[in-house]
Amino acid sequence: MNNINSNGLYRTTDFYLACFLKVKGVKLIKAVGEPNKIKSVIFMFEPVENLEQLINGFFNDSETVTANRFVNAIRDLKALSHTVIDEENQKVIKANYMR
Repeated sequence: MNNINSNGLYRTTDFYLACFLKVKGVKLIKAVGEPNKIKSVIFMFEPVENLEQLINGFFNDSETVTANRFVNAIRDLKALSHTVIDEENQKVIKANYMR
């Protein structure tokens, strides 16, 4: 799998895939702003043995989750995304101010 970073974490910018993985119990380790992209977040997950199967199942519509849990994951990760984006924006503002 080519989305494993040097720390061994699976990374994705796909918001709904991140929500799906969270519902499936894959541990979200951290979320960071994507460099040079405004309003883009990279979600980093602990790799699990069946990660590739889960991802394929998500894109092939062969894996399911309950609607309620998926909606809750959307709310959680949306809030987290806004926090990450706000922090990144503050860094940019501070860097520009210091010039």
